[in-house]
Amino acid sequence: MSSICSTNTILAGRFPGILTVLAFVVALVAPMQPAGAGPISGTYTLSPANIDTGFTVRVLGGRSVKGAFKKVSGKMILDQNRPEKSRVNVTIDLSSVQTNNDKVTGFLKSSAMFNVAKYPVASFQSTRIRITGKNSAEVEGVLSLRGKTKRTKLEVTITGTKGNGRVGFEVSGGFFRSFYGMEAGLPIYADKVNLKIKGTGRRG
Repeated sequence: MSSICSTNTILAGRFPGILTVLAFVVALVAPMQPAGAGPISGTYTLSPANIDTGFTVRVLGGRSVKGAFKKVSGKMILDQNRPEKSRVNVTIDLSSVQTNNDKVTGFLKSSAMFNVAKYPVASFQSTRIRITGKNSAEVEGVLSLRGKTKRTKLEVTITGTKGNGRVGFEVSGGFFRSFYGMEAGLPIYADKVNLKIKGTGRRG
């Protein structure tokens, strides 16, 4: 049980950064939507209620560890005419991490993993956007977690515009938890934390 908790914690630690990054990446990719979707340039708010952030970590010979962060927020500035000028900033409340096991969740919040008492939040800031398709882009940025800042990449797809100035998006990517000092459980628990994020940004 102790080994499992350590691994889950590590994964969750990695995941937050990624969750945040994904939400912002969406803002960057939105500028690539079809002209028929209408103008999307502007500043969008990313709120916890409109973002689903999930992460998984592979386990050698077992089922993957799954979890999510319930409080991810931020802002994204989209420039439809010059997508490369778009940018995103996201903040993740690490105390909002959840798994289906209370002991694992508690371990992730402890000093052995996220160390919520000392580092209550993680953040992501985009640095570069590269258009890869009609509605997709690769977003590069820096993820700050546990006092360390490392570069990471995310793949973002704009799923469409909605009423009331909203833009839908999906993000996928990952990061290596060992880069942030979370090595517990290796190699039984994979070093890479895979991220999957879906959400909606509201212009405001």
